[in-house]
Formats: sequence, C-alpha cells, structure tokens
Amino acid sequence: QTPELKNYAFQDQSLNKTQFQSKDFYFQNTANEKAPQESQDPVSLKQSYWSSFQVVGQINLTYIVCQKDDQMILVDQHAAHERVAFEKLMRKWQGGPIDLQNYLFPLAIDLSPEKCEALLFYQKDIQKMGIEIEQMGPGTMGIKSAPLFVKESSLPQVFEKLAADTLEFGGSFNLEKSISDLFATMACHSVIRAGQSLSLPEMKELLVAMDEFPLSSFCPHGRPVSVEMTFTEIEKMFGRIH
Repeated sequence: QTPELKNYAFQDQSLNKTQFQSKDFYFQNTANEKAPQESQDPVSLKQSYWSSFQVVGQINLTYIVCQKDDQMILVDQHAAHERVAFEKLMRKWQGGPIDLQNYLFPLAIDLSPEKCEALLFYQKDIQKMGIEIEQMGPGTMGIKSAPLFVKESSLPQVFEKLAADTLEFGGSFNLEKSISDLFATMACHSVIRAGQSLSLPEMKELLVAMDEFPLSSFCPHGRPVSVEMTFTEIEKMFGRIH
C-alpha cells in the first residue's frame, strides 16, 4: 500500500551541515538552535535530541515525518511510544515516580490456585512495578492498582507469564531477570499503535517524551525507532545531482 503523503514540505533552510555522525540520536531543544559545542555536558545533549526535530506530518498513520538540518527522519510512532512506556516502567522498578490508577473494583484475573500462590510470593516485588495485587479466591487474583498509562488488557498476559515462569523455574526463578520482558509486554499493549491518527501537538509531545531517556533509539524489542535520509541522497534519487 502506497502511503498517503500529507503536508510533505521541507521548510527548514539550514540544510548546510549535519550534526549526526552516528545512530546515537540526541537532540537540541528547538529546531532553530545551533549545533551544540563538544565542550557541553553530554547529559544535556541527550535531553534535547528528539524534540529539536521539525515535525512535518504523519504518513500511513504510522510514521512521523521530521526534518533536521540536512536530513529527513521517519519516526515509528509505535516503537517510539513503546520505548517511552518501557523506560517509565523501568524507572518505577528502580524506585522512581510514576502516576498510578486505583481501580474502584479490583480487576479479576482467573488463574490456577498454584499460580495465584506463586504470584503472592512475589507480592512485594510486584508492588515495585506499580501494581498492587490481592487474592480474591482460590483461583482468582485481583489487581487493585497499576501504572496510569498501562492498559488493563495487557495485565492478564503479564501475570500469566510471571506465574508460569515462577512455577517452571521454582526457587531458581529471578524476577529481576524477567522484568524487562514483562515491561516490554506491558508497554507494547499500552501505547500508540500503527494506524492511529495523531495530531501535530501529539507528535511533538511524543518526541519531547523521548528526550526523557538517553537510550531511546530502539524499542524494547530491538527495532529501530527512526530511520533517516539526507537531502543529498534524496536529490540523487531525483537526478538533481550525481
């Protein structure tokens, strides 16, 4: 399917020089700021990379079209948002803040009595994930609260896997080693999907959120968040230069 192009116009005139010599994408805070000097604090550079892009629009309801200096950049909206959600969950696990939602009535998940018992063994560790659980019956686990952005539909799969792994590996099971997979599952099912229409402010907001985390060039499953093409490459494709 040929993607529909909307508002596909390059407006930035500063097309002389690229700042980007590697896949480690860290941006300046606005599209008009000058390239950072090498003597600047590297941390500050990491916090202003994505938000410096000029957002042009969205194509195929999947990719955010941006430009920066001499490059066009396509950002995969699902991969980008998935990375943000994953990092927020990981930050919570490490003791950081996160917005929680308390359910008026606990969400009930049907599991075997053995799996419920296995989850209760890790009740305090699960609470570090921002999720509060309680046993509602011999084969029913209740979820009383969870991170605000996490969709309820992702939780049964997460707890089924966690309980199954706990029973399979027994005393050798290490929740710390499984937490990345669990968070990746929660993030994947809780964020913007491909095929979802985004407004210009929503696209800009996503890029700003990406700057909160330094290692955001790939989604939790290892797919690239963005691809780029220089205007020189584009001009060669159109035969304007050789």
